[in-house]
Amino acid sequence: MKKLLSVLLSVTLVLLLAAPAGAAQNDPRTYPTIIVPGYSSCNLYLDGEKIWGLDKDAIMDTVLSQIAKYGRGLGELALRRPEYLCDLLGQEMVNYVGKLAMNPDGSSVYDVVTYDQDPAHTQYTYLRKNGGHVHEYEIMKDIAARYGSDGYDHIYAYQQDFRRSMVDCAATLDKYIDDVLDYTGAKKVNLVAVSHGGQTVASYLAMYGQEKNVVNNILMIVPAIGGAAAAYDLMSETAAIDEETLVYYLENSELMEEDVNWLVRAHQFGILDDLCNMLIHRYVKSILGYWGSIWDFIPAEYYDELKNEQLDPVESADLIAKSDYFHHEILANIRETFAACADKGMNLYIVAGSGMPAVTGLQEQSDMVITVNASTGARTAPYGSRFSDGYPQERAVCADETHNHLSPDMCVDVSGGYLPDQTWIVNGMYHGNAWRDEYSKDLCLKLFFSDERMNVYTDPAYPQFRYSSSVNYAVTATLDRSPQGYWSGEDTALTVTNLSQKYKMQLISVSVDGVDAAFGVKGIVSLEPGASCTVPVKGALPAVSLTTADITVNYSLIGCATPLGSRTLTFTVMNGDAPAFDDAAPYTAALHKTAFDKVVPNGMERTVDRSGIFDFLKMIINSMLAILRSFLLK
Repeated sequence: MKKLLSVLLSVTLVLLLAAPAGAAQNDPRTYPTIIVPGYSSCNLYLDGEKIWGLDKDAIMDTVLSQIAKYGRGLGELALRRPEYLCDLLGQEMVNYVGKLAMNPDGSSVYDVVTYDQDPAHTQYTYLRKNGGHVHEYEIMKDIAARYGSDGYDHIYAYQQDFRRSMVDCAATLDKYIDDVLDYTGAKKVNLVAVSHGGQTVASYLAMYGQEKNVVNNILMIVPAIGGAAAAYDLMSETAAIDEETLVYYLENSELMEEDVNWLVRAHQFGILDDLCNMLIHRYVKSILGYWGSIWDFIPAEYYDELKNEQLDPVESADLIAKSDYFHHEILANIRETFAACADKGMNLYIVAGSGMPAVTGLQEQSDMVITVNASTGARTAPYGSRFSDGYPQERAVCADETHNHLSPDMCVDVSGGYLPDQTWIVNGMYHGNAWRDEYSKDLCLKLFFSDERMNVYTDPAYPQFRYSSSVNYAVTATLDRSPQGYWSGEDTALTVTNLSQKYKMQLISVSVDGVDAAFGVKGIVSLEPGASCTVPVKGALPAVSLTTADITVNYSLIGCATPLGSRTLTFTVMNGDAPAFDDAAPYTAALHKTAFDKVVPNGMERTVDRSGIFDFLKMIINSMLAILRSFLLK
């Protein structure tokens, strides 16, 4: 008996001692991490002089040296004559980045080179000590911390000429990965790709990744896998930047808690619209027109027609050949590429944003820069619309009937995406802010440092779809017994949270449109920054599923320059059988008509919209009617 116990203890001890070594093989920290940056994040040089890498101080000095000319330009602009200021800005643009132009064949006009690509000189420890070019610093810093005290030693900054085609960028990344493996002695690397970096990594996986199989975890953040809306708008000369969208873009990118977007909408200035669009068409295209990356950014559905219109088949033969290969070989087969890489043991994850139009005018679901379809391969409803009630998911990739890959606002269907079970979408997450929203940052870190492959069902705290909790949205809400964005008959209360870090909030009311229900806010509820409150549900939810309800939280931020505000969150109702889907009418309006829309005639609404008090009046009327409804419903 003692001999048997001795043997069992010995075996147990061996297993315990062996376990950490076995687990370490799956731990991403076993391998070095390469950061593949977003578009234009790498510095470029000509004859030893930096010609790309924005220097805000230098730009400001240039503006100040010509302050009189810019003063005249602003005066002309106020009189709706944008030509003078456009040419002034355009010439400065040419002086600043004109040397980045490419020849019709996609080669560089000038002998432009990148920052040093030697792993010894692009290790983050070296870059920080020697003042080298550090990109995606916020991401690198948090990833390095997870490695431990020597974390910076394990992070490498991939440098590339972002003007080049994906064929060229993938080849450069392939060589860099080989160099890092040789330098570190590691067997594999991890990849963190941002925006354009996502397209680079996808191309690398298609061209080299399956055969070499030297990548462990791959995190693609707002990846431009299928292109960028801005590239199409630019090259097709359909860019239509309007002030309201532009200011909304700035609010999101700068995480502004003050909502100035409604001020621009109210006053209908319009003077910046013509300037921005004239500048794009007169100057920007002349510099970017033959960049291989710009042509690879053209979404597949527009590429061939645009190429035939604008590229000479002889002069641009090399450029066309590379971009054709990207669109017709790499992109057309990217789902199969990702599946094959997963079968090889690679863990691939996509984190994308949705819920906004492209800042340059393309009216598709996007994170304001990259469309959801380009980032994820998902099917989307046109911006401003949603899939009609009862919509059946296309399930072209994920055929599991138990999986729900339809977003709560019924605008995005990921079931046919690149990676249906490894794609997370944050509604309202602006393109450059994945690391500035605590939720999306935590999600990215959890995915990247997972020892085992995760999917959207692994952790209920990180569902496939979620609304952004960024401070610029001021408020968010979720029901008590359903995942955020869903509403069932089991829910009894709504939790409202003040997202502001600076302002105390007063909750005025909660409006509901689309279902006969209400939320009983008792008087004005004060919420300190970060605080939450619960509001009871009143009325019965209809016994139906796959339709939507819009919940609008109306509030006041005390001390804010624009104190009154509201945020509408769309919830999928999941409370019974779904209605039959009408194939003849696949889309419907994204939002239900509010009480205000129903009581104010269309003609009067247009007049009010231009009066500067549209948002204020709409919020007051909707709040009054929401409070009345909450009294009438039990």
